Amino acid sequence: MSKSYHPITAGFTDDTREVEVRREIDSFLLALHSYPERFADDPCLSFEQYLCSIMAAEYVNGGPQRVN
Repeated sequence: MSKSYHPITAGFTDDTREVEVRREIDSFLLALHSYPERFADDPCLSFEQYLCSIMAAEYVNGGPQRVN
């Protein structure tokens, strides 16, 4: 018998989850496109650190932001 994975999203409707996923995708794409310029200014900054800073700014400000 095969098991299927059903994520538990307590408190989230399908529409709410879709909006959240879209924000995560937008943040990732923003980081992907702007990282080379940021890396030129700070070569010690990893992509993961940069992505996390963008996602943290999104959380605080309510939407994708470019982090300098």
